[in-house]
Amino acid sequence: MVLESYNVDLRLARMPDPEPGPGDVVLKVRACGMCQTDIKLVSGQLGPGIRLPHVPGHEVAGEVAALGKDVRGLKLGDKGVAFHIIPCGTCELCLTGRENLCTSIRRIGFELSGGFAEYLVMPAANFCAFESDIAFERMAILPDAVATPYHALGRLARLGMANSVLIIGLGGLGIHAVQLALGMGALVIAADVNEKAMELARSFGAGYTTNPLKEDSAAKLRDLTNGRGVDLIIDGVGRKESVDWSLGCLKKGGHYYSLGYDPVNPVCFKMLDVHNNEWSIHGVKATTRQELREVVSLVERGLVKPYVSKTLPLEGANEGLAAIKKGETLGRTVLMMD
Repeated sequence: MVLESYNVDLRLARMPDPEPGPGDVVLKVRACGMCQTDIKLVSGQLGPGIRLPHVPGHEVAGEVAALGKDVRGLKLGDKGVAFHIIPCGTCELCLTGRENLCTSIRRIGFELSGGFAEYLVMPAANFCAFESDIAFERMAILPDAVATPYHALGRLARLGMANSVLIIGLGGLGIHAVQLALGMGALVIAADVNEKAMELARSFGAGYTTNPLKEDSAAKLRDLTNGRGVDLIIDGVGRKESVDWSLGCLKKGGHYYSLGYDPVNPVCFKMLDVHNNEWSIHGVKATTRQELREVVSLVERGLVKPYVSKTLPLEGANEGLAAIKKGETLGRTVLMMD
């Protein structure tokens, strides 16, 4: 499914099958997740790094269909997910374990062709194998929907059992952040404007939920924390509407992490409040290859359950994008290539 112009439907096209370079594999794509980032991409909000025509899709699972001549340790038919970040491996950030911030980054589905296709070529090092019989559609969403909140909670925030965390936006990122935070022993408060999303969060174990359109969520959270405020905010929305009410829920010295973002409209907050409370404001960008491998292990052991609410055939990509844009889906929508 090809993006030929911004803000128009993707077009089903027949393209040559990719050939692997010496260190590459060709993946027979079995499933590819879709998310809000794809909406930003197809509407032209992600800047000049996207070159048209373009094949989107950065959450990919499939089977090895071809091997480059220098590839070792893999065989045809191996199942795996694609780590969508291809780092240079030599810059300071790569060498200090922050390959997600590589200064020469290339990404599957962004700078490079993605998984809205039957076949995908990528470096063999980006193939993260799995052995379980978990459905491809559930494994496909791990590189972003699960691994990004895992990166935020585990590596950046170092969430602990005594912590309280407010998770805003219970879509693909948020519903998995709920599961991960609970697994780390935290008190979880989940917020959304969609009642069905909050019901889903409660079914996964969220201790409390709040709808900021229907109640004074900041006051509710202060009551829940005896006036102290939450230790941590995980914001899967990252828009003015979520920031305006949520920062006041943070304790003094608390941390706010933005997984979601508005690429066009700025978000404002009072620096005096940040100063007086010593709040820390953080961005969160994707994940690392090792963290993705850890997430694969968590899912294979049943400690995290990837949530997919809708699957579509490849030619249904435009239908899926439209539903995501309207906020009609919970969890992830996944394209299936069978």
